[in-house]
Amino acid sequence: MDYAYLSMGAYPLEDHKLIHRILGIVRLISFDTEDSIVARARFNKPIGNCRCLEKTSSAVVDSIDQILEECGFADAKGVIVWLDYTDPKKIGEQIREFQSLLDKLAPGDIVRVTVNAHPHELIEKPSGSIISVEERRKKQFDVLRQRIREYLPSRTVADEMTAEELPRVLSASFAAAALKAFPPTHESTFRPLSVVRYADGAQMLSMTGVVVRRSEEDELIQRLDLQSWPFGSSRWDQIHKLVVPDLTIRERLFLEREVVAKDVATIVAGLGFDAASGIAIAEFIDSYKNYYRFYPTLLSAEF
Repeated sequence: MDYAYLSMGAYPLEDHKLIHRILGIVRLISFDTEDSIVARARFNKPIGNCRCLEKTSSAVVDSIDQILEECGFADAKGVIVWLDYTDPKKIGEQIREFQSLLDKLAPGDIVRVTVNAHPHELIEKPSGSIISVEERRKKQFDVLRQRIREYLPSRTVADEMTAEELPRVLSASFAAAALKAFPPTHESTFRPLSVVRYADGAQMLSMTGVVVRRSEEDELIQRLDLQSWPFGSSRWDQIHKLVVPDLTIRERLFLEREVVAKDVATIVAGLGFDAASGIAIAEFIDSYKNYYRFYPTLLSAEF
């Protein structure tokens, strides 16, 4: 595939490995702000052609064409970019950075952006006096409104500062940024392909979409057959919940062997416990069937 793939990837570069293994992409770029992580990434890179850079996401967005040229990837037919954010305090910058990236892309380019979507992360934990749920949500809403300003949907209210509703609010905010980059009069648009929320310590929201010419949008969606994809999203508000507990290698191998052929009760009985990482086994079995083949493996080893 003649695309270039750019993402933070962290030091294991698991997504770079999968991108290369499954799609055959050889133009790989990893970036991070910490020199120690970049150094480890260079050691762990899946192929010699992978470039590991010490850069911020904003630097990559601002100079993406120059970076591709400096890495020797200027001949790429398109790009796949994953902006993987964690700091909820910078959500406003992250939305604007997403819009800035879209302004630089062409039809066929793909973007995935991940942000913190846990309402409790919006404000500092109150010390001393206990505040009511209503007061906390009001504070969270005020902070979010101040941070993302014009991107906040006009009908958003404080009661939506919950684990269920905040991802929808954030997804709509990124949709607003995409609309600013590609207004209705533009020949292209940014079409969502998958919107997923999941718990990885704190709740995260991942949105994936593609730049496509409006005249070719229907044909693209038909070819992708989004309806048959378990995590496909044809709208920004079609958000899938992905339950991801921490599993040992032995637990994971057991589940992979049993999850397709056996019912939930039998699987739970075979495990001998009904919860992992505070998540009920029965709660995540159905979604696990859809993603277990792509679940990355990070191993601890002794030598």
